[in-house]
Amino acid sequence: MNEEQKDKGLKRAIKEENGFRLPSNFAYRTMRKVEEAIRLREKKSERRTLFATITASIFLIGCCIAGLIIYFGDTIREAFTRTEMVETEQIQIPSFCLLIFIAIPLFVLFDRWMRKRYYKHHS
Repeated sequence: MNEEQKDKGLKRAIKEENGFRLPSNFAYRTMRKVEEAIRLREKKSERRTLFATITASIFLIGCCIAGLIIYFGDTIREAFTRTEMVETEQIQIPSFCLLIFIAIPLFVLFDRWMRKRYYKHHS
């Protein structure tokens, strides 16, 4: 009798299995997977665009430097070579570091001012 009950249970399970049903959240899961696939494609596209932009920028900077050296090489070398000047003709220019120390706080203040304006209009 035990064997008959097992057979009946197996027959019932086979009959019920034929009526295949999708889970209630099948559409949600499917859409989530589709959105993840789209997001991954967008990330790959953004990454490719970033690498292409960096490569193009490096190439253009190199071409610019090469062009400047080709066209203005002699002038640039002359500008950096030391020439003897008569003492009355010497011009007193503040050192480069002093100019940098003045420029950095000005840039910081300008940055703060621009950020305040941006957040005031976009908040």
